[in-house]
Amino acid sequence: MNGQRNQPGLALRVERGRRTISAQHRQLDDFYLRVAAALEGGEAETARAALARFGDALEAHLALEDGLYFPALRGLRPELANDLERLCDEHQQLRERLARVARSIESDLCGSAQLLEQLAGDLAEHEGREEGLLASLQKGGS
Repeated sequence: MNGQRNQPGLALRVERGRRTISAQHRQLDDFYLRVAAALEGGEAETARAALARFGDALEAHLALEDGLYFPALRGLRPELANDLERLCDEHQQLRERLARVARSIESDLCGSAQLLEQLAGDLAEHEGREEGLLASLQKGGS
């Protein structure tokens, strides 16, 4: 990967970002479980608070990827631009799904669990695509 040798700062940012992103994916899983437990227990206020924390963590994570990590990847590996654009589009879809869950908690606590489960499934698939891309970069960079 000749481009990496010519841009060592970007390569270091990408590697640091890879570790950070993977750790944040695990943290998001924990936040999801807190919301799910509150919904299962019928605890609307706890579910709202847990979802707010989950939403804040998700937004911080997506903003890090969109604003710092993905631009570094584009600079390092321009051929990934289309893949990264698709992932950014999915970020907006995840935000919209999270907002649906929040609205549902206000009006239909029981239905919220299903929407949350769908969000978690979509998020897990998205994270899998991201981590697969990151793993391929690591293999390609070795």
